Amino acid sequence: MPAATLPPPPPSIEVVQVAARDTKDQTWSTETTPKQSEPLERSGPKTTAASAPAEQSHLLGDWAGIRTSLEDIGIKPTVSYIGFVAGNLNSGTSKQAQYAGQLGASLDFDMGKIAGIEGGTFRAAVTNRHGNNINDTNHLDLLQYPQGVFGAGQIWRLAGLWYQQKIGPAEIKLGKMSMGEDFGSTTCHFQSLYFCGVVPGHTSFNYWYNFPVTTWGGRVKVKDKLGYTMVGVYQRNDNNFPQNKGFYMGFKGQGAFVAVERGFDVKLGGNPKLAGAYKVGAFFDTSKSDNLVYDDNGGFAQLTGDPLARERGRASIYAVARQQVTPADADGAGALEAFFNFVSADHRTNKLVNVITAGVTYSGLIPGRPKDQIGLAVGRSRVNRNLRDLQAARNAALGEDIEPQSDEYAIEANYSIALMPGLSLRPNLQWYINPDGRQGAKNVLVAGTGVFANF
Repeated sequence: MPAATLPPPPPSIEVVQVAARDTKDQTWSTETTPKQSEPLERSGPKTTAASAPAEQSHLLGDWAGIRTSLEDIGIKPTVSYIGFVAGNLNSGTSKQAQYAGQLGASLDFDMGKIAGIEGGTFRAAVTNRHGNNINDTNHLDLLQYPQGVFGAGQIWRLAGLWYQQKIGPAEIKLGKMSMGEDFGSTTCHFQSLYFCGVVPGHTSFNYWYNFPVTTWGGRVKVKDKLGYTMVGVYQRNDNNFPQNKGFYMGFKGQGAFVAVERGFDVKLGGNPKLAGAYKVGAFFDTSKSDNLVYDDNGGFAQLTGDPLARERGRASIYAVARQQVTPADADGAGALEAFFNFVSADHRTNKLVNVITAGVTYSGLIPGRPKDQIGLAVGRSRVNRNLRDLQAARNAALGEDIEPQSDEYAIEANYSIALMPGLSLRPNLQWYINPDGRQGAKNVLVAGTGVFANF
């Protein structure tokens, strides 16, 4: 991807949050990982505190020389921590704040330095997640989590074991990895899952493999003058999900995923300081899955008593846009960035059929704080019409009083505080309208704070 310029981030790691699934309790789950896809380069000084050396971007510096010694021989270590505390200020069955966190560690091996294989990289990564999800513990009944770090089992997991090789304009990657490392990825400046994460995971959380859940697969990415084209094939194997299989290495699967993405690099007016990244993509799942509501005869399975119809093949499309609107100055202040995400999922099997989000971030709003960043985002999740029809049918047939689900809306405002190199805080407020897609439900206000540390 051609070099581009965006405002400097706070001294925390650049992250992308992605949705996965916790199959033990059938709830949504999300993860946060150092971004694997190529980020837009950022200009400006590397530090946020005058007392810190410019080269120290880690909270613990150079680890008494250990980090540099490892990198000199071709081994790059990364240790990071992300934590989200959230408290609902209204609604819910409890007002107790909840905390969810993730510890991540990885080693990247430069095969050029180690074995003379130029352009080769081998990665091994693990994660540990812990804490609680306020949406479940406090019964907020939201369609997307207020804490973007939760799920897929509060356990240790193998979060990556793959090899990547560059050959001219092409890049080949093989191994055990998440599809969300490469397809539909986007950066994250917010705490709510609405505005973070791999875009397909917002609707296809029960079968799209996102960090730290990994599966066997591979992809090929070819760069050109306009951007890149990427194609990937991955194994569908739900044995990767259970909490007792964080290091599962088996090959037995139910089918395959085929993913395609086209990316474009844009510079407004030819200005490298006004860079943009635009992606459109699609994926197809070859395996069989249950219809959301219908049986084989087209009746509602809950009313007929017949099993749900089995559907083969699920498709999804998505779009990701990220654009620098105004450039950063020498200190990183004055940078305005906008984003837009959209995903549409399979209507036969998915509870959520599409999610749309948009937002902006701006750096240096307060004089003397050029690395601080303020953000505002809005989003909407749409519930499948087929589910609404089932709920209306149950009301008519069984005399129930179920409010049919439709759309849920979310708004988040936050402020990222660059405390020191390698450490930042991100207090935020989240407002959810029509929780669970029900117009009669009381809106939910959540206050939260994110902690980001890069050791």
